[in-house]
Amino acid sequence: MGKTILVCKSQTEAFNCLRMLQGAGISGSLCKPPRRGKDGSCIWGVRIRDEYMQTALRRMQEKNFKPIRIESEA
Repeated sequence: MGKTILVCKSQTEAFNCLRMLQGAGISGSLCKPPRRGKDGSCIWGVRIRDEYMQTALRRMQEKNFKPIRIESEA
């Protein structure tokens, strides 16, 4: 069972994303994602199970939310 991380600009944005997804029945958790070269130190992420990804994408589109990037976790 894989996990996906929705990478956000800040902890506040990640918390808002988590609350938005919980409103659609998607459980998740806040996490610090792996940083890349141009990432700031403030980035946070929301970790969800892969099976929720389609519902999460639909919910984010409805609410006009765009994460920095989406990463898969093994």
